Amino acid sequence: MSALLSHSGKLLLAALATSAVLFGVIATFDGWLRHGTDIFIASVQNGIAWCF
Repeated sequence: MSALLSHSGKLLLAALATSAVLFGVIATFDGWLRHGTDIFIASVQNGIAWCF
């Protein structure tokens, strides 16, 4: 951790990478909440609902 804090550029890069990953996770979760039912119904119609 001290090596990460020794250079401010590394800290900024780590913060940006963490923010990007967090944004991706939140966007995926939001998409699942909005479209999860449609995805599940389409899976049932195609016979692959056992994966869930």
